[in-house]
Amino acid sequence: MKYRLLEWLACPRCRGTKLTLQTASTRTVPVTHGHFTPDEGEPAGVALDRGEETEIREGALHCQGCAAVYAIRDGIPRMLMEGEAEGPSTAHRWTTFDSAFPEWEESFLDLASPLLPEDFLGRLVLDAGCGYGRHAYFAARYGAEVIALDSSGDAVAATAANTADLARVHVVQGSLTRPPLREQVVDIAYCFGVLHHLDDPKPAFEALGEIVRPGGQLAVWVYGHRQGATLLASNALRGMTTAMEPEQLHRLSRGFARGLRLFSHTPYKLLGGVPVAGDVVRHLPVHDHHRWPFDVVVADIYDRLRIPVKHWFNRASLEVMLTDAGYADVKVSRRVRNNESFRAIGTRR
Repeated sequence: MKYRLLEWLACPRCRGTKLTLQTASTRTVPVTHGHFTPDEGEPAGVALDRGEETEIREGALHCQGCAAVYAIRDGIPRMLMEGEAEGPSTAHRWTTFDSAFPEWEESFLDLASPLLPEDFLGRLVLDAGCGYGRHAYFAARYGAEVIALDSSGDAVAATAANTADLARVHVVQGSLTRPPLREQVVDIAYCFGVLHHLDDPKPAFEALGEIVRPGGQLAVWVYGHRQGATLLASNALRGMTTAMEPEQLHRLSRGFARGLRLFSHTPYKLLGGVPVAGDVVRHLPVHDHHRWPFDVVVADIYDRLRIPVKHWFNRASLEVMLTDAGYADVKVSRRVRNNESFRAIGTRR
């Protein structure tokens, strides 16, 4: 945990902003003058003359308002409230990504559209439901200071590993319905692929809006109703797989991934550009996942079989949700990649 993260944190229990830091162990990481603007000077914990930044590895945050205590473990503040359940395990805890492959960046910009790389420069950004950190990686590379938030221990561990070399990423374990951040503090909050998994997405949507400053933006990506054969297969199998041990489910997911490689990804790669045949193979399930490494395909299947989809959205419902919550300049666009989904963005009044 970087010392300057304290500027933006709040107690999720009482919403208090007076947090006292207790440090048990630290480490130093290299930084350069180029990591910070002249206006910032030397943020807390940074010693530019030595080219290093001190980070807290183990310790605790104490709320002066309600006496709640939140551990810092492995450099990550664990800010779930007492008794609040962690998010589900995910096979993406093993996922790493090579940023040199253009598909990763193309995917992020597709989901974030109409936001462009220059929109992130100099902004404080929340990645709500950060998964394994690939979106946070690109937002930070475009010049944002990124707070990557997830309730899953697996997810924050993967994000911390995948963004370890970035001076502008902060990883926090916490709930989307009680985000441990101050009100009206972030310039951009995005939440990709999460709301449709929640029992009730409205509290998380409203909570995220509270931490976006006036004039800031909230962007979401969610599933639409037309999910096709992939959803039917996932729902049918999930009844048998939810009780499986993680290792057993992971082995099953690898088997399904091999089947997709053979019967969906390979035909699409070979025939996708061929007249007539291309129209046929574009109906194969999750065909565009041929771009991803095999282990990423395995992890996606694992999560589909472990984590149910509980809500679906359409253009009208997203427009109403954003406008009723006080957002202006609302834009909703339909995205069809194997299955129907929607991107939506609004500006906080």
